[in-house]
Amino acid sequence: MITPHSVNDFSKQMHSMPEVTPSLGGVNQICYDNASPTLLNLLLLPAIKQLGQQAKWMLWLTPENKLDRSWLEHSGISLSKSVQIPMLNDEQKMDSMIQAIKSGNYSVITVWLDSTLTVDQQNSLDFLAKESDTVVFILHKNSPTNRSTRHISHQKIPTFAFL
Repeated sequence: MITPHSVNDFSKQMHSMPEVTPSLGGVNQICYDNASPTLLNLLLLPAIKQLGQQAKWMLWLTPENKLDRSWLEHSGISLSKSVQIPMLNDEQKMDSMIQAIKSGNYSVITVWLDSTLTVDQQNSLDFLAKESDTVVFILHKNSPTNRSTRHISHQKIPTFAFL
């Protein structure tokens, strides 16, 4: 038997339903080069700065060079909540990134990779990042090999933030 419901019953049900908040997490792949230094300051740093205001940590998986601490401070990025791990190969960076995402302790992870992600890797990382509310920026250096294979949606970002 079908029982009719009034509009008031429906609105009561809607108020009792838990709110669903969208995840801020996800993976963003960005191609960069040294041709446009202002793009880093205009696009990536404001996002990292804002995400750094959360109670969670910021992780930087960088090439062999260390990040310039004065550049980070000048950009308004907290050094007290930043963790940098330099000199890892791509496999080690991937492992570290996955462990950091799974921990749920990081609001933002910025990683420089030489290799591009497979579709399966991209989907898996994106799922994990959304689940843990972690924003991941994967930076690929713009080279002749990945110019032909990169996706149109990639942004060009320079890296001049190193000593």
